[in-house]
Amino acid sequence: MSTWTAQPLAQVTTRRDWRLRLPRLIARGVIYLVATAIAVSALLPFLWTISTSLKDGTQVLAIPPQWIPKPAHPENYLDVIRTEFKPGQRLFIRWFRNTILYALVSMTGELLGCSAAGYGFARFRFKGRDTLFMIMLASTLLPWVVRIVPLYLLFFRLHWIDTYWPLILPQWFGGVYFTFLFRQYFVTIPKELDDAAKMDGASSLRIFLWIILPLSKPVVATAAILSFNGNWNRFLEPLIFLNSAEKFVLGVGLRWFQLQGVVGGTKEPLMSAYALIMAAPIIILFFAGQRYFVQGIQLSASKE
Repeated sequence: MSTWTAQPLAQVTTRRDWRLRLPRLIARGVIYLVATAIAVSALLPFLWTISTSLKDGTQVLAIPPQWIPKPAHPENYLDVIRTEFKPGQRLFIRWFRNTILYALVSMTGELLGCSAAGYGFARFRFKGRDTLFMIMLASTLLPWVVRIVPLYLLFFRLHWIDTYWPLILPQWFGGVYFTFLFRQYFVTIPKELDDAAKMDGASSLRIFLWIILPLSKPVVATAAILSFNGNWNRFLEPLIFLNSAEKFVLGVGLRWFQLQGVVGGTKEPLMSAYALIMAAPIIILFFAGQRYFVQGIQLSASKE
């Protein structure tokens, strides 16, 4: 008798569980489908760029468009490097080297300046600290085009036009976003560590260098990735302050390549190959520091 009644009860319980779980499963499936559709739509331009970089001029103009080039032309990447932008001058390697040096030096200065400023706002208490911090945040409302004319006149007076000083020096004085990022992360570190270090005779600089920064690897990695990415892709400032083609960075070089590069035929395959070569270091850097990047963004979003 007990066995006969237990089986229907189990079936009823299972049906009830499925009725409760089915709406959740449907909602989760819809979310996954929407997320997949968004991811695919975001990847389509990148995949099309890869496809175009392996085509010739005829395949680029083909109707309907061809996603898979037949035949493929991987030599387009070598043609980008071998292209003479001036008679007898292949400037792509020089532009690549210029961009690496400029991005690394600017990133280093930005990390040092912003981390030091963020440490000051997070750890030091002085009169007007919060007001100064709010003024710094409010400065982001000032459009970039308002500042570029005074900056150009200043650097022109200093005879720094067509040098890298106008591009590198401002980065060493920090930026609003990274200062805010460091400050938000530093306030999550217990101040008891500072007090214990001070009792052992450590100075504020020593605490910052040997305690705070080693505990802040996620936010340092996040700021390093974002800073390197921003400087690597920078276009307007190098376009304004640099005049010599030999000093161009890759962003300006792509525009130069578009205007004065290959003569005859379509340039879309070579421009796509150029863009992918330019994007490769950023993609590698992001995947190498992805774990720290996500962790730094999450922790820096906390409030004091």
